[in-house]
Amino acid sequence: MVLALTGAGTLFWSLIQSPKGPSAPVASLAGTQTDGALGPGFVLDGALKDRFDYWLSTLGELGLAALPERLAQSLREAGWSEADIGQALAAFARYQQYLKAMGSLAMPSRASAGELQAAWAERDALRGQFFSAEEIAALWGADKGLEELTLRRLEIQALDLDPQARQDWLDDELAKAPPEVQRALGPSQRLSRLGTMEGASRDQLAAEFGDQVADRLEQVKAARQDWQQRVAAYRAEAERLQGLPQAERQEALAHYGDQHFTQAEQRRLDVWLRHQLQ
Repeated sequence: MVLALTGAGTLFWSLIQSPKGPSAPVASLAGTQTDGALGPGFVLDGALKDRFDYWLSTLGELGLAALPERLAQSLREAGWSEADIGQALAAFARYQQYLKAMGSLAMPSRASAGELQAAWAERDALRGQFFSAEEIAALWGADKGLEELTLRRLEIQALDLDPQARQDWLDDELAKAPPEVQRALGPSQRLSRLGTMEGASRDQLAAEFGDQVADRLEQVKAARQDWQQRVAAYRAEAERLQGLPQAERQEALAHYGDQHFTQAEQRRLDVWLRHQLQ
């Protein structure tokens, strides 16, 4: 059953009966476009939720009591009727109550698939206290594909697989995901695959990522190898100079550094040596 808002109708109807003039701009929103690509009237969906979140992001600059009027003003500018605005404001109040209740739930940032699934089930039950099943589907239905893939990724990562086999399985799961999930996770998945191709040839990289990326990766690889070789040579020189007096050794190393490293590289070299990087 969806919770009712005691007294909310009177409050919101009073807000929309007397439209006010333009409100002062909010500094943090300067240069932004109002989130939520809304239709011509009230529909409780993801776009309206984005509009709710847009105004909730101003908390701290605006007081909580000021947000309904700001939301109402933005909906008037979108051409909504006062009746539709009243429905939106009532839904906004429910959404705020839901977010407040969510604050009492412990949502793990790192967890196993089972733990995350249990936390999401608790969250879904809480949503059902404030919204109908149809409203939940309209507000959060687009997130389901991403959540299901997240669970599958956690399950796969927990398996005893070598990195290449694990990456292949993750790629297969992404290929079966909805297009919007593929667009969201595709770039990071490609980076993960790149991490499994450390010893790949230029042709293998080109086949996987294209010629432009392969050429850039080859340049990065060559630069890294050059750097590692010069650091190794510096360490060898420092070892060779071990028998000299301290001041003379430092002067000789400084001269060697000036010959083989730029000033910026010498600062980087200092970090590498202090942290024993390879």
